[in-house]
Amino acid sequence: MIVASSVHGLRNPPLAWRNVSHGGRRTLAAISGVAFSLTMVLLQLGFLQAVRITATNNFDVLDFDVLMTSARFEQFYAPGFLPMERLRQAEGMDAVVSATPLYATFALWRCPPNPLDAPPDDSAPKPGALTRWREGSRAPRPLQRRQLYVMGIDLDHPPFLSPIRDSIEANAARMRVPNRILLNEMSHPDFGWQDRDRYHDWELEDTAVEIVGGFPMLRGFAADSTVVCSADDFVRICGYGSRETTNFGLLKVAPGSAGAVVEALRQALPSDVRVDSREEVLANEVDHWVNQTSTGQLFAIGVLVAMVVAAVVVYQVLSNDVREHLPEYATLRAMGYSTPRLAGILVFQSILYMLISFAVAVVIAVVVYQATEALAGIPMVLTRENLALTFALAMVVGALTGGLTVNRLRLAQPADLF
Repeated sequence: MIVASSVHGLRNPPLAWRNVSHGGRRTLAAISGVAFSLTMVLLQLGFLQAVRITATNNFDVLDFDVLMTSARFEQFYAPGFLPMERLRQAEGMDAVVSATPLYATFALWRCPPNPLDAPPDDSAPKPGALTRWREGSRAPRPLQRRQLYVMGIDLDHPPFLSPIRDSIEANAARMRVPNRILLNEMSHPDFGWQDRDRYHDWELEDTAVEIVGGFPMLRGFAADSTVVCSADDFVRICGYGSRETTNFGLLKVAPGSAGAVVEALRQALPSDVRVDSREEVLANEVDHWVNQTSTGQLFAIGVLVAMVVAAVVVYQVLSNDVREHLPEYATLRAMGYSTPRLAGILVFQSILYMLISFAVAVVIAVVVYQATEALAGIPMVLTRENLALTFALAMVVGALTGGLTVNRLRLAQPADLF
């Protein structure tokens, strides 16, 4: 720490900067600890943003203006059951252009082993999470069964937007042959999209199936893969019994009439049906996944914990700095510096730690975002809002931490110098 020769020759920013630049290991420890904490904040916010994106990604690819579901509908992966008769009733309204069913449920999928020619023994130790994350589709794995999400559609009226609709239309003729399906190209590597041309023992539930093509669809936090098949295949493979029980009713209505159709259907249909506009559906999905499930709450709590860690790191560094330089601070007080003036030095020093750490954290976060999206298939987006929020949190925590350290200055008494 450098003490100026006169009261007028010392200003807060230069002294605070010199404390940081000449801090050596102490400065390195502070920046490392705070940069790690801010990186964790950015990651938690990135995961929370991914929850918001994947909350609606299933509905984003569907072509509808109004959605009909069971009264017990919770979210896309737990839709409940809906009688087809309700779709026929809705289709009878003048403003309703079409009413298309969508069948959807979870089912077991036979995942191919890796490598295909010499699969590992089931009893062999499983590779760790880090190994699986690093190696991706190359990670060794035995033959296994995992759940994926199955959607059954009317091939004459695919309820999807492009490019999924284009994939279905291009493969519709082959999908009319029983037990032929489309697999999500963005599935988790365990589900075998990369092995579709070399592996042929695919099974959906207990039925042998053939992959005739793929479609691009973001994965969600509830399903690592998705399959699309004809409604007839869905009913038979997933045990629905008949096509008279569906899960979603997707309505296309005349332009500008969605609100009126929603109100009319709510009045006309029995209480076993829920009717929502597209905007209401998307808002409900975001609210469910971000606010009502542990997934969104976990990432929000992670932000708080990371900022507490950052505050503790900076507080410890500043406290140690003050304790080791009490004689210098006592000299400054003897020269006429007030406690608020010295407090300004500590606050500015704390903010400098935060500024440098924030820049380092952003660089690290960009790399980790790209790696996570490439290897885990999670849409990681470093938004301006999240950057601004992290920066604001860093500045607030830095100022508060510097202010809390001021109590240490009370020990710096000029009388102790003599």
